[in-house]
Amino acid sequence: MGFFSPGMLGLTLHYAVLIADGHVDDERLLRHEFRHVYQYETAGSTVAFLEEYFAQLLDVGYRDAPLEIDARRHEVADHVRP
Repeated sequence: MGFFSPGMLGLTLHYAVLIADGHVDDERLLRHEFRHVYQYETAGSTVAFLEEYFAQLLDVGYRDAPLEIDARRHEVADHVRP
């Protein structure tokens, strides 16, 4: 699925955002992970989000999962609303 890899720098579990040591100031990474917080909220529950997220990972893999594509789009500062 490509989920756990040596290059994994962040992990979000609803409101818990875990960032690898030395990357806490990485604004792109933080925007990505905070988008996942929004996705959890939109899904309505942790279970609902994880069911959808893992279904996407199994179906198309980490890189092509729609929730990951959405989070990557929010990494760019120009995309974020003031």
